[in-house]
Amino acid sequence: MAKERKPFPLEVPLEERKTLLKYLEDRFGFCPELLDSYLILKGVHNYWLFPQTKDLEALKKLQPEVVGLLFMRRISHYLKPTSAFLQRFGYYATKNIVTLDEEKIQSLLSNRYLEILLPLEPGYVILRDKHWILGCGLYINGKLFSYLETRLIKSLAST
Repeated sequence: MAKERKPFPLEVPLEERKTLLKYLEDRFGFCPELLDSYLILKGVHNYWLFPQTKDLEALKKLQPEVVGLLFMRRISHYLKPTSAFLQRFGYYATKNIVTLDEEKIQSLLSNRYLEILLPLEPGYVILRDKHWILGCGLYINGKLFSYLETRLIKSLAST
């Protein structure tokens, strides 16, 4: 029996694109024009960034499994940026960035959350150390939860 192919993700309609970009602007201070050279494609709950290209139609015929950079997921009624997106574009953010020292990072990695009071509204945040954007976290009720990828955690633990 032939494996059923998933449909190629569709480009989001203009209004949905505006909603996604507005979220990134409101929550993280991203300039809306930052992603002008990218298409935003949509799966069931996921969004991908894909460079604008005239060859998109030819790509659709290939029916690839993965398209572009997975940059956001819809979780329940919320939008969650991926760590991969934040690691590449997070340097353009101007707010909801949590810089952690090595001790706090180790505690976060060990416990998967950190009790910490921050002058931030609850929601997703960008986690960083003094040099690098690490990825996505969630700040709620005085707790900072890690959404860092396992590979990154292992790599940080070995340094």
